[in-house]
Amino acid sequence: MEQEMKIVTRQETFTDLAVRELGKTRAACFCKVQFKRCSKEKCAVCPQHKNLESCRQAMSDYDRLRLDSYTAEYYAEFSKNPMAWMNHKEYVRHFTRFMLAFIGFFILIFGILGLMLAM
Repeated sequence: MEQEMKIVTRQETFTDLAVRELGKTRAACFCKVQFKRCSKEKCAVCPQHKNLESCRQAMSDYDRLRLDSYTAEYYAEFSKNPMAWMNHKEYVRHFTRFMLAFIGFFILIFGILGLMLAM
């Protein structure tokens, strides 16, 4: 059996990796606020938010643009699944509304079918 060796090189600096990771963290924070796991008031005093802003202020203009781009990219990806970011109370409220709409739909359909069969 032949032995296989793979050599992987990356043309990515630590700064590139750091900017991408900060973008991911920032996008997660935006999703938490949007889907009510965190509030804007809590976010303003959150140590993670303070660290993110401190890092962002220390970046060059170019890195800030890249950070904004990565944040938008990850935000688009993360916000596709809003239930992953909801707190329990919001999740229960969302599920309850869905189930009520689902039951209401079937009541409406069976009501229409009942009227059609009665005629």
